[in-house]
Amino acid sequence: MVPKIDTSTDPQVGYRPAGTLDADALQPYTGAFGVRHAAHLLRRAGFGGSPDDIARFASVSMESAVAALLHPSTPDVPLTDFPGQSALFDPKRSRATAQLWWLDRMLRTNRPLVEKMTLFWHGHFATSIQKVPVQYMVGQIDLFRNQGLGRFPALLGAVTRDPAMLIWLDNRYNAKAHPNENYAREVMELFALGLGNYTEDDVKEAARALTGWTLDRNGAALFVPARHDDGIKTVLGRTGNFGADDIVATIVSQPVHQRFIAHKLLEFFVYSDPEPELIEQAARVYALSGFDVAKTVGAILRSNVFYSSRAYRALPKSPIELAIGTLRCLGVAAIPPNLPYQLARMGQEPLNPPSVKGWDGGPTWINTSTLLARFNFVNGLVAQTAPGKNGQPAVSAPNADPDALVGRVGMDPVKVAAALVSGVVQDDVTSAVRATLIAYLENTTPSVSVQSPLPFGPENYQEKIRGALALTLNLPVNQLA
Repeated sequence: MVPKIDTSTDPQVGYRPAGTLDADALQPYTGAFGVRHAAHLLRRAGFGGSPDDIARFASVSMESAVAALLHPSTPDVPLTDFPGQSALFDPKRSRATAQLWWLDRMLRTNRPLVEKMTLFWHGHFATSIQKVPVQYMVGQIDLFRNQGLGRFPALLGAVTRDPAMLIWLDNRYNAKAHPNENYAREVMELFALGLGNYTEDDVKEAARALTGWTLDRNGAALFVPARHDDGIKTVLGRTGNFGADDIVATIVSQPVHQRFIAHKLLEFFVYSDPEPELIEQAARVYALSGFDVAKTVGAILRSNVFYSSRAYRALPKSPIELAIGTLRCLGVAAIPPNLPYQLARMGQEPLNPPSVKGWDGGPTWINTSTLLARFNFVNGLVAQTAPGKNGQPAVSAPNADPDALVGRVGMDPVKVAAALVSGVVQDDVTSAVRATLIAYLENTTPSVSVQSPLPFGPENYQEKIRGALALTLNLPVNQLA
């Protein structure tokens, strides 16, 4: 069997080297499902959760937990406009308005997997407000939200006609008299097949098939037959009088497409550089499902390999995952107004990927500059939950309230440190880390014995607990999903 999550006292968390992949890697996991498994599932299939969220998921079976994410039974929470949809058309306010609108949805949604897949497709079909008017970007995010867990051919067909994509890759200017190859190239290279799995002739012929689409005066997609090349084309070995739907069907029918999408999903949900055998297993699931994203993601989230030690805390959190996960963990109810700016400092401004390839992700999320920005975000957020910060009312964050924590465990530094590492990182720390936190709370050094913990002084316990909370949130292990 694939090794399960290490539940020893001092788990060695982080990246696990690859070994021999078991034949049952994508078979449903049948081991114990507890707090760590639930937290792992919520980090990968959402943006993490509060201790109460994690406990609720841990109280049911793995199958029930995954089903609740894939098929939520209740409507989503009412979502907020910032400060209203009309602001999307105000050049001075539209950018921040749209970013806060989406970040609010990530924070407060009760359908976290839907928003996580929306973020996945935003990075996959990378489109940016640098070129696309914000109202079209919002429309594309809604498209990903509505179809991101459906069948990929339908999603790709919708993206092909999406106004944001027609603008981003210039297919609105693709006409019989003047073919434009931008979208035809990227749909093969970046969206569906991968570099080297098509020829230049395939790009040219696909561009001809994609002619005729533009925008009407209201900004909606419009097909103009007179602009379409209705001649015979040959694309990826097939010949016919092709249009956009034929190109989508031809691309998706390629066996390499199945491996391409499987690889992307595995890297997003499981770990980097998945084994070729694992890619083949996931590609088979994807193909047999009829290119159904929800069924493929569901198989991954239920699998042995997803709950293996190699997958556990193996992926660096993206800035958005870190920020939204921290807000959820602390119980913050509203997005800080400066969060888009902070995310840009961390390297992931929403609605603004750096190129058509999206964000590189993985280890590139963390360097000396972005790590400092991560720490500053956490430290500032914890400080803002304290009363009287800069004369402003405290940010409401129930799980960052020192008095509530002391009310549960008292002023014993050992118990306070235990509650922090349990609630934030599910005890995924070594004895040395625990000792360091206890020493900080005691105003001692890590070498001092912690067998007889001293109580906090009543004059500084709130400051010390907030400091220990910030230290816990900034632990290296909490940078990993």
